[in-house]
Amino acid sequence: MSNPTFRSGPITFEAATKLEKFRLVAVADGKVQHAAATGGVFGAVTEKADPNNNALPTDIAVHIGPASVKLEVDGGDATAIKAGAAVFAAADGKVAAEGTVQVGVAAWDGEGDRVLTTLTTPIANS
Repeated sequence: MSNPTFRSGPITFEAATKLEKFRLVAVADGKVQHAAATGGVFGAVTEKADPNNNALPTDIAVHIGPASVKLEVDGGDATAIKAGAAVFAAADGKVAAEGTVQVGVAAWDGEGDRVLTTLTTPIANS
């Protein structure tokens, strides 16, 4: 009898720095940190983590495509992103309606400071 092989679902990584929830992350030296507006994006986190805070976990689940997750929009207003529109990486792991690195497609219209995004990650470092 063989062991199962998992083909989808989040992957656990150690946090390199403090991570806020609803942010994109990149992998560096085997750990995750908030992704930049340019460069690689591995996936997204939906919880907080902090290797320097004992009240928060140091390991975190990283969601990759085709998962759909809420993501925080740069500038705090998600209403400009409509269902079906491209979603792009922005600074500090946030997303925007425009950019150079597309990370997914909006599943619903953006609301408040978040947009439900179907991820197309991981995206390799360029």
